[in-house]
Amino acid sequence: MDKMQKTISEILIEGSLIVIGLAEAAHLTALFLKLPFHVCAWMMAVLFFAALVAAAIPCLFRQIRKKTHRSKADGESGVRRFFKLLRLYPVLFVIIGALLLFQFIWNYGMQTPYIAGDITVETVQTMLASDGIYTVNPMTGQAFTAGMPLRLEILVLPTLYAALCSFTGISARIMCYGIIPALVLFISYLVYGRWAAYLFPKEGKKQALFLLFTALVYQFGCYGGAMDGFTLFFCGYRGAAIRVGIILPYTLLCSLQKKWKSVILCLLAEICVVWTFYGLGYAAAAAGIVCMIRLIQKSMPRLYQKKKA
Repeated sequence: MDKMQKTISEILIEGSLIVIGLAEAAHLTALFLKLPFHVCAWMMAVLFFAALVAAAIPCLFRQIRKKTHRSKADGESGVRRFFKLLRLYPVLFVIIGALLLFQFIWNYGMQTPYIAGDITVETVQTMLASDGIYTVNPMTGQAFTAGMPLRLEILVLPTLYAALCSFTGISARIMCYGIIPALVLFISYLVYGRWAAYLFPKEGKKQALFLLFTALVYQFGCYGGAMDGFTLFFCGYRGAAIRVGIILPYTLLCSLQKKWKSVILCLLAEICVVWTFYGLGYAAAAAGIVCMIRLIQKSMPRLYQKKKA
């Protein structure tokens, strides 16, 4: 199933995870070679551009081949199906669109993020000011004396955010408290859009209702710090938000679809963004549970046949 052509949503989801992985490669290289931050940022830019070109060329040839050998038997594209559903259920999609627009404006433009115990913005600003990666303590402004635990040093998000700020000129506060959380929420909805397609294939109305239900759960489930909605709306730049909104649900979906390459991509991405005690975390546990259930399902008919014999 890994060889099946991916949808636009899957390309964007997995593309975001690949960006994390490429950023991690540049980050580790600069960290262990003790390179300045601006060199690390340029390495990230080169890797991102190379990955974009490598992904674009096969897609371009595929589109050319499609136009050349197109037939009436070809199925509808994902974009065409979306606009078809939009024409069939305009009121439902207007409600979903209005709710999502409200979430993006209200949560990321009018609310204060929850930053207790978090120094991501300070770390990003320190990297930009000192041109070093974890060389200066963001709380004191002095060089680290005892150093940081290696498991914290290899986490890539502060370096990635600092590189994005360096590329765009956007301040660390706007990048971390506004742009990144909105992007994480958007990709999270893409993940649950794929869940909708998996649970309700060829049932457009049920898929739209599932997305509406997801949006309502996020919106009205942000009342406590342990809730997914709270993490995405008020701490959306943290690794925990990326894990709970993107990595974990996408790992479960790909495990059920037997897309093991995508599962591995999720597992590697989790290691890059969240403290996992030098090992794999929730995503690996979720994939392991799915694999265990599949093994039990396969063994049950054999046990039944043996008892019957």
